[in-house]
Amino acid sequence: MKGFWKLSVIALAAVTISACAGTELQKAREMQPAGSPYNVELSRGYLEYSRKEYNEGDYEESDFAALRSIAAGKGQSVTPAEMGRYHLPTDKVGELTTSRQRLVAAQGKGGSSVAPSDMARAQVMFDCWIHEQEENFEPEEITACRDGFMLAMGRVEMALAPKPKPVVMMAPKDYLVFFDWNKADVTPEAASILKTVAANAKKMGDSKIVATGYTDLSGSAAYNMGLSERRAEAVKADLVGQGVPANNITTIGRGEADPLVPTADGVREPQNRRVQIQFEK
Repeated sequence: MKGFWKLSVIALAAVTISACAGTELQKAREMQPAGSPYNVELSRGYLEYSRKEYNEGDYEESDFAALRSIAAGKGQSVTPAEMGRYHLPTDKVGELTTSRQRLVAAQGKGGSSVAPSDMARAQVMFDCWIHEQEENFEPEEITACRDGFMLAMGRVEMALAPKPKPVVMMAPKDYLVFFDWNKADVTPEAASILKTVAANAKKMGDSKIVATGYTDLSGSAAYNMGLSERRAEAVKADLVGQGVPANNITTIGRGEADPLVPTADGVREPQNRRVQIQFEK
């Protein structure tokens, strides 16, 4: 008879414990989470995790997750589950410790603001992973929680990664404009090129420009020296008219020197009648 009463007391105690466990889930269901997008997502994530554990009969873990859902929904700080709360297989401690450190580091760098949904999911999945790893009898559950953490954590870290700097297209250093025979007038074709030169000069700020004039080998050397100088000055005048500071432009006349196309003396070669424009920083 005594044995019967003893068993009855044990059974009653078990029913009482069962009735008390899992009660936090309903409270979490009834509240409306508020606060930052991260806190709202974290609250919802823990609520879903609490439901899962409740449906599996793990009322203690369900309550743990539900209380975290409530705290996050109130805008309170909820950190990842502490390692010391769990009795883990020795060979799993290292990976879980490193993973928790990744979580904390990402939160410290602003992951909760940059990627609130992924940051919240990473934390909930970490708590799920460490809990399942402690129980250590459902490999599929362990893998699902671990994979969920890794995927969300990877997205957070990607969002936090420094964005590549835009590539700055540098203006070409050299331009060539060509002139008609025995002329120093800027042709329409040359004017089009000089518009590009002026635009790039403005982008490059205080860059110095050197305009070097040349001629072909027809005519006398002395005459051609003066012609090459007039061509360089014509280029400068055009650029100044487009807003390039005159002080930034140096002109040089080289006459018949350095022909692009070597010819005999007296030959009218169009490509040798030119001004070379160079940017110097």
